[in-house]
Order: sequence, then C-alpha cells, then structure tokens
Amino acid sequence: MPQLTAEDFLGLSTPKTSLNTRLGFLDTLNDKASTGLTSEEFLGLSTPSIDKMPKVESSELWDYLPDVIKKGYNESVTGMAQQLATGEAPFDLEDYHPSVLGDIGSAVIGFFMPADAGLFAAGTLAGGVGGQAAKSAAKLALKQMMRAGIKKEFAEKTLQNGMSKVVKRAALGASSSSVGLGAYSGVSDAMVQEIETNNIDWGQVSKATAKGAVLGATVGAIGGRAAAKGTSEAVKVAQEIASFGILEPSLDLRIPTPQDFLHASGMILGIRGANMVIKGGTRAIKGEPLIKSERKYKEASPEFLEETSKSVLERRIEKRKESEIWKSERKGFGETKIVGERETGKGIKVFQLKDTQSNKTLELPKNEFFKEFDMYKDPLSPEALQKKKFGEVAGLQRKLTTEEYGLTNNILSEKKFQITGKEKISSRDMTPRQLFKYRKALRYEKELIDIKKELKPNLVEFEPGKTLAERLFPEKMIQPFLAAETRLKSTEGQSLGRRMIPEADAKRAEIVGTFVEEGVRQSGLRTYKNPKEVADALEGKPVSAEAKKIADKVKISLDKAYKLAKDAGIDVSGYIEGYFPRMMKKDIQQIIFDDLMPFIKKNEKLLDRKITRPEDLKILNKLIEKHVQSGEFNNVTNKAVNKLVKEGKLSYKEALNNLTSEVMGEMYSPFGNLEKARKIDLPSEFYERNAKEVLVRYFDKFGKRIATAEVFGKRGEKAKALLDSLRLKNPAEHRVLKELYTNFTGLSSVDPAKAMSPAARKISNDIMAFEYATKIGLGFATIPNMSQFTISTAMEAGYLRTFRGAFRLFNPEVRKKIRQSGATHHNVMDMLLGTDMGFNPRSWRENFKHMVFDKGNRLTHAASILSSVSGFKSINYFNQLLAASTAEVYVKDLHRVAKSNAPKSRGEEGNRRYKWATRNLTRLGISKESYAKESLSNSNIENAMYKFAKDSQLQKDILKDPLMFNNPKLRPLFIFKRFGYRQAKYFKDVMNREIAMGNVLAPLRLAVGGMFGAQFIGWAKDGLIKFYSGQDVVREDKEGWDKLKEAMSRVGAMGFFSDLIDAENKLAAIKFLVTPVMFSDMEKIYSGTESLLYNLDTWGFNSIALQRSVKGYADIFGAVPKQLAKQIELPGQKKRSISSQKGRLRTKIFDLFLEKKPEEARKHIIAWNKSRPSNPFTPYDISDSDIYQYVARKARIKANP
Repeated sequence: MPQLTAEDFLGLSTPKTSLNTRLGFLDTLNDKASTGLTSEEFLGLSTPSIDKMPKVESSELWDYLPDVIKKGYNESVTGMAQQLATGEAPFDLEDYHPSVLGDIGSAVIGFFMPADAGLFAAGTLAGGVGGQAAKSAAKLALKQMMRAGIKKEFAEKTLQNGMSKVVKRAALGASSSSVGLGAYSGVSDAMVQEIETNNIDWGQVSKATAKGAVLGATVGAIGGRAAAKGTSEAVKVAQEIASFGILEPSLDLRIPTPQDFLHASGMILGIRGANMVIKGGTRAIKGEPLIKSERKYKEASPEFLEETSKSVLERRIEKRKESEIWKSERKGFGETKIVGERETGKGIKVFQLKDTQSNKTLELPKNEFFKEFDMYKDPLSPEALQKKKFGEVAGLQRKLTTEEYGLTNNILSEKKFQITGKEKISSRDMTPRQLFKYRKALRYEKELIDIKKELKPNLVEFEPGKTLAERLFPEKMIQPFLAAETRLKSTEGQSLGRRMIPEADAKRAEIVGTFVEEGVRQSGLRTYKNPKEVADALEGKPVSAEAKKIADKVKISLDKAYKLAKDAGIDVSGYIEGYFPRMMKKDIQQIIFDDLMPFIKKNEKLLDRKITRPEDLKILNKLIEKHVQSGEFNNVTNKAVNKLVKEGKLSYKEALNNLTSEVMGEMYSPFGNLEKARKIDLPSEFYERNAKEVLVRYFDKFGKRIATAEVFGKRGEKAKALLDSLRLKNPAEHRVLKELYTNFTGLSSVDPAKAMSPAARKISNDIMAFEYATKIGLGFATIPNMSQFTISTAMEAGYLRTFRGAFRLFNPEVRKKIRQSGATHHNVMDMLLGTDMGFNPRSWRENFKHMVFDKGNRLTHAASILSSVSGFKSINYFNQLLAASTAEVYVKDLHRVAKSNAPKSRGEEGNRRYKWATRNLTRLGISKESYAKESLSNSNIENAMYKFAKDSQLQKDILKDPLMFNNPKLRPLFIFKRFGYRQAKYFKDVMNREIAMGNVLAPLRLAVGGMFGAQFIGWAKDGLIKFYSGQDVVREDKEGWDKLKEAMSRVGAMGFFSDLIDAENKLAAIKFLVTPVMFSDMEKIYSGTESLLYNLDTWGFNSIALQRSVKGYADIFGAVPKQLAKQIELPGQKKRSISSQKGRLRTKIFDLFLEKKPEEARKHIIAWNKSRPSNPFTPYDISDSDIYQYVARKARIKANP
C-alpha cells in the first residue's frame, strides 16, 4: 500500500493516489468483483439475486472468536506448529492492537491449547512422578502437533531435544514447576527459531530450557513460602509475578521493563491455569471430582468433640425413651409407660400413666411417682428402691471423681445445687424426685465421657476453605458483601447457621403449608365470600349452614394445632371451646407500635427502673396520663390505653406495659396465642374478623413456633448454648451468627439499633412500593421471568425432568402437595418490600379494596395490583410450582441413582454417580438414614421440594444474602440488587457443585436454554416496544461469542455478572450495578427537570413545552410509560432522536470497515434500513470519502492530544 504523507493523513492536503489504493480494504464499496453487489444492493436498498448472496465458508466460523483468543492461539505451541506446517499464521491479526489486559489474556489462553497443555503436562509430570510419565505426556503433545499439520520428523526432533534435559532433571528430583516451565520454554524457543530463521540453534534451545527451569523453580519456591505463611491468593500471585518479571530480564543481564511484568502476568496466570487443567485431568482419570474441594480436615477440637458426643448421646436417650418401661410393686402398675403430664388447677405437676399389661391408667404427682417407680430390671418396694438409688449414686460419684473421668467434687456440688437449690446437701437428704434427677445427671456425665473416649481417636473436624473472593481481597473489605452462610466457619456457626436454621425453616414451611391447605383451602374458607361469618361460627354464634360447615372443618385444624403444640412440649395455656384466634388488625398494630416505641425510647431510663414506692408510681402514672391526654399519641392508642384504665381497672403504667407486651407479642413473637391466656380486652373494632386473614397469620406464627421449639429448644436454649460458646472464641463470627438467628426468629425487628422511626419507615416503604410498581408492574420484567426456568430449574435438574414436572402440574393432588410443602410461600413482592402476605396472596380485587381503605399502605397495594395485572405474580407463582414439581422427580431420580450405585460393602466410598446423588440428596435436606431406605418419606420429599424451589427461584433466604440486605434501614438501597446477587451466587454454586462432580450437562443446559430464552425475550420485548411506542426496534444481529454473551445477559443467567460481561461500557455497567435504583430515579428527575426548564424558557409555558418534556420524566415510571411517551413526541424530537441513533450506528459501521468486517457492517445497514425506511443509509451516507474523513478526523485528534 502506498504511504501517505502526514499532511495527507491528517487531511491537510489532498492525496495524489485514490482512496481505493490508499485504503485497499475498503474495496468492498467500489469494486464489484469484491462482493458482486451494487451500492444499493450492499446497503439493502434493493434486493440482490440469490447467486449474489455471500456464502459463509466453514473457516469463517473461527472469525467469531474474540481477537484475544486468536492471538493466544497464534502464539501458542499449537498455533506455531500450524504455522510451520502451512507457512502462515492461523489468524491474520495485523490490525489487532491489544490492550494490556488483552496481552495478558492471550498469554494465559496459549497455555490451554492442546499441544501446549500436553507439553506442559509432560514437564510437570517429569518433575512430579518421573521420566516415564513425562514421556507419555510428551506423546500427547507430539500427536497434537502432528494434527496441526507439522511434519513428524521435525516434531519428534523438537520434543526430544526439548525434553531430554527435563527428564534428566526429573531424575535429580527437580520441582514439577521448574521442569514443566523448562520443557515448555525449550520447545517454544525451538519453534520460534524455525519460524523466524528456518534454522534451530540447539544450544540456544538448551539455554531457554535451563532459563525456564530456573524461573519455574524460583516462582515455585516463592509461591510455596507464601502458602506456608497463609498469604492471601492475590498477594501470592502478585509476589510470583514480581519475581518472574524481575528474574527473567536479570538472567538476560538487562533491567526489567513494564513489558516484562506484563509478560510475567500472562505466564504466571497461564501456568496456574495449566496446572489446574492437569490436576483436573488426573482426578478425572482416577474417578475423583474435577474440582478439588476446598475443605480441610483437622483434629477435632474439644468443643467439636463435646458437641458431637452430646449429639450422639441425645440420640441414644431419645431412642431409649421410645421403649421406657417403669416398674413398681403397685398393684396393676407393674410395667408402666408415661403417656403425658400436666399441671392441676392447684399447680401440682402430675404424670399420666398407663400400664402396658393391665391397660389401667393413673395420674400421680411426680414426687409420689419417683418414690415407687424406676427402670431397674425388677420392681422394688419404695424403701428398697431408695436404698438401691443411694448405692448407685455413691458408686457413680466415686467413678466420676477418678483420674479416668476427671470430674471434681466441686462439679458434683454444683450439680446438686442446680437440682436442689442447696449448696451443701447429701444425696440421702434429697427427695425421691431430686435423687432421681441427680442420678440421671451423673449417668449422663459418665456416658458422655465414655462416648468422647470412643470418638476421639477417629473424629476429625471439617474446616471450611475460603471462597475465591476471600482469597483475592482483604477480609475487612470483602466480608460485608459475602453471603452470610459463607462467613460461618466455626463448628457452632455450621451447626446453628447452616444446619439448624435451614432445618427449622423447612419444618416451618411444611407445618404452615399443611395447616393452611387443610384449614383454609380444603375447608372452603379461601373462596367463601363472607369470611367474617366463619369467625362468628367458630365462636358459636348463629350463622348460615355453609359458614357452619366451613367452621367445623377449620376447628379440626385448630384442634390439631393445639395437640401438636402440646406434643412439642410447648406450655399451652389451656383448651378453649369456641376458639377463634384473636389478632389485631395490622394497621392498628402499626399505629400503636409507632406511638409506643418512640415514647418508651424517650423515657427508657424512667420506665426501665423498678419503681415500687406508691408516691413514685403516682408521679409516673401522672406523666403517662399527661402524654395520653395531651394528644401525643394517635387516637387509636389513646382509645386502647383509656379502655384498659377505665374498664380493666389498671394504672396508666400497667396499661402501657400490657399494651406494649400485647402489640410486641403479636407482631414479633413466634407465637403467643396458645401459650398465653387472654389478659386484656381492647375495643372490638381493633381485632381482625376476616377469618381467612386471621387463620393464615395464626398458622404462620404457629408453624414457626413449633419449628423453633423442636430445633432450637423450647426457649431457644440449644441456640443460646451455641451462641454463648462462640462469643469468646470468635466475637466477629458470633455477631454474624447472632444476627442470623435474631433475623430468623424475628427478634431483630425490635432491635432499637435497626428500628427506623415511623416517619422514616413510611418513606422507606413508599419508596420501595413505588419502585416495585413502576419497574415491575409497569415494566417488562414479566418477559424474562417467563424464561426463568431455563436458567434455574432446567439448568439444575435437566430438561426432561422439568418437562415431566410441568406435565405433573395438571394433577390437582400434585399441586396440593406442593402447597403443603411450603414451596409457594414467598412471592417476589414480599421479599422486596418486606411485607408479610405469606400463604395468603390477595387477588387484585382484594388489593383494590385495601388500597381504598388502608390509607397508610396505598402504594404497596397499588404495586401488588400492577404486578398482578402485568402477569408478573402469576408467572412467578408458576415458576415456583414448576420448580417444586420438578424437584420431586429429581429427588426420586437421585434416590434411585444412590440405591443402584451404593457401595456393596462397608468401608467402600462408592463411585462418582453415588457421590453425586448422595451429595445432592444431603443438600436438599435428606439425611443418610433416610436415603439409605428403600423409599423416601413424604416429609423427605416435601422438604426437598421446598428447598429446591426456594434456592432455584431465589426466594427469601437470609443465609444466602449479605447481612446488610436484611437490615431494615438499608433495604431500600438494595431493592432489585438482591436478584442479581442471588442469581450470580446460585449460578456459581450450581456450576461449582456439578462440574466438581464431573457433570458437564449443567453448563450445556444453561447455554442451550439461554440461547432459546434470549430469542424469546428479544422477540417479546421488541413486540411490546413496537406496540407501546409505535416504532420498530433496531437491534444488532450478533453472532458467535458475542451472541452467547448477549443471550446470557438477556436471560440474566449469571446475575449481575451477565450485564458486566456483555456491556460495551464496563464502567457504565458497574455504575448501574452499584447505584441504588432510587438514586438513579433522582438523577432522571434532575435531568428531566433541567429539560423542562429549558423547554419552558425556549417555548414558554404552553402545550409544546410540556409535550416535549414528558419524555424526560417517563422513564422514572417504568418501561411502559417510557415507550408510550414516544407516541406523543413532537416530529422534531423524533427526527433528532433517529438522527442521533443513526449517527452512532454510522460510526460503528465505519469502525467495522476499518476492521475488515464489511459483511458485519452490511448487516447493521440492512437492519437499520428495514426498521427506519424514512431515514435509510444511502451511498451518500457511507462512501469512500466519508470513511476517509472519519480516519483523518481520528488521526487529527490523536495528533493533538
């Protein structure tokens, strides 16, 4: 190509040669022989004949690869082999000018090419396991080089010379890193010499081999030293790059340059990647997981040994309870079981007994019971029984205070004090009941120590590894952004956070789902038009026959709940005939709460003090009365307090205390309706009479109480013990675990540090409701939600199972089972707004009524209506149903795989399929005891359905969110951000888990589903945009890698990472990612107002100015208003908007010509001309002179920075 002078290039003089000569790659526009198309045909203004249409060669498919990958291939051993065989580089990259990151990326990619990986493996194996392995791996490299077309003689000679020294080094015990890099460097050098000079200096090859070996050994030593010191991965990589970047030029006797460090970065990252591939391949051959688990095991700590031993002992005790038989000499009660216990009206605690032989029953006070009954082999008289107990206790005391067991007399004295309340007491002075308890405590200690001795030699403790983010970034910086479960490393954190909380959550969901299904849906209450009448029927008031029939069914569920609470050991207050749960209306609760909390906080010092003197109480009562009478409280609160004072005969302080307790208990206590007797009566209009709403709230709180009692202990004592154990051991993790526990139980809602003032909470709720209404209800979010199953349910469980799951939904019994599992409990709006609609999703008609009458929450109800009308809620509900239905198919398949691949004998680990199945079963909450059985129980399956749907549909899960996402004060900042975060985490977790177990189908399903989903989303969105705006949509028709990236972004497969990967402007994408949506709206309000002021100043206050300004504000209200606003744009605005779009596309087309991509440029032109026929591209818009001027303009800018 003839050279241009500086003046020519900058456009300061006219070049003497033609443009086609100067820019030969633009011949596409003028030379008919190049494309065979006329200018009009090329621009899509007329249709070319079929014989003129361009044909895609198979080799052109490689052009879709990013240039950084092409560069990596060219510079790899594999690429150089191809160049030696064909005489030219595989890819022409003359016009590719990579960035710093592009250079590093190409170097890394080169290590992953077939011959390169085989060659590096040969060297690494030579250093790790000897010369024979190296020779075997070298054969793989030879095969790949010959496949590339290189002559066998040259390939063999190169590899033999390159490998000879490293095999000898292997015999001397060189490190694998030094040998691997030495072999790679030697062979690469030989090939570069052959390409550049057509000759090889084997002495130079030996030097290159030795240099690579020295570099590898040094870097390996530095990396090993850093690992031994526990250095973070980011610092370790930085140290390795620095040492490589300094040492390599030093061996050539020159000063390091920035380019040396860039080269070092590519080499170090490439070596690390190659090592991962080699190790993964080795594990695959051995049948091990491809990705090695980060888990480490250490000798069990005393705390872990203690907890494990107690867990074993508790299970033993629980099992023994099932077959406990109490023996005595009482006639008719020789072999007796305890079937219950209760407290009499006089406060005496009694056992309810039933003899297994005579079937007689008896109630006996506990003190009397322990005089006569025990579990010795033979029945004894009371005197003989007491004597035998004394003897056993004395023997246990002697045994436990020996060196073997290690208890001290002080410990025994403490146990006596805990049982009797006396510091110094002999066992002979104890009552029969106290003696029984003391003996039980001694037996427990002895058996516990015996279990510890049994477990200690073989017990190891799991030590979770760090995540990638934790290894790359400083701990304090990254931890607030990590999922809460990731921050739980200790035994206590694993037990309470990752085992007990999910277990309690699954139990709660199953209990609530079952009771709501039976008591609300199956009873007919859900569809009954007058639910208040059912409340009357439950209380025994006269009602219609239909309401009575429904109430009878509801009563069965309420009685079941009462019995379940008693069986769970909860201290119920007593059975009430004609019982209907009494619950305050939510708006009444909120008003009273908002009044009392600020008052209590303001006067906490005064109210917290225990005042007993009558004169002080009188002053305090006067103070409260003054606040009530002065109108500081809302009329609702005043009415409640005055009723308690006048009718309840309480003082103002007592009334305030009772009212606070009532409201706090109803709002935040797990359950109070069965555990407390009704103490106060508020005005009847304060209580909710809609039986459907009351029962759903009642069963929700009831389910949570039962679950927490069973898992955490009746009073949370098991959870408290774990928290106390962690407090001193790891204060930072203790704070995380405590916050998780209080979030789950609801205790954090009354934490003053997190509570917002009523006004602030109202603003916060309204902001979130507005954003939900506009961005979801008036947006296009329903469309990607329709394909969401492709990146969740189908990706994880497979398409065949998903289709089977979908087909099963036609069966009403399947849908019933799903609802009973609790899988449909949460909806997106509840998660975003923190609302508590739970199992009782309202129809849009019900929400409309609430919007009219519930003045304080109108925006929330409006948001719910819009999301219902847009179909978002329905699609979300269907996705939950589909996930749960598929989960049943999936979990049964997993169980079948586990059973058919189970180890034949004890001690065997089982094959990969068995490990894959059992790990997934365990993850879904099914224990080894359960999946070892012939079939799974309904409870197992329902828990798995709930867990799978909850995870795959990104339902609320405090463990998978960073703690700040669930802080009420911060929640508005993360609205909509949570989904991107959770989807990214879900994608990462699934891929890590499945690929580690050798299952490559998950990423393939994602790619296929993503492509199809993206096509649907693009088509549907474009159709809606055209429907609302009246304008066609111009979209770039991407191909290859770019098309896959766009597809992943559209369907949101990788959460917020999808947007970052596909974005052309990464900084803008990051800004969008970190900016709260309400701040983005504020920015739009500012720019819209700026435009409005300009229009008013230019055109005055008239319809033109206002019409021109609508566009600036429309986007704040969602995608639908934004598109509708285009309908009322003035002709001048539309013309300028189209011209602006055309100008941006024209610039892109020019760049494509300069990159030698005329066909891609033509696709953009044709797509534009089809959708914008009123303003098409013509030969006058894109001509040789236009492109020349564009090049010259860019050159002038570069010349004058």
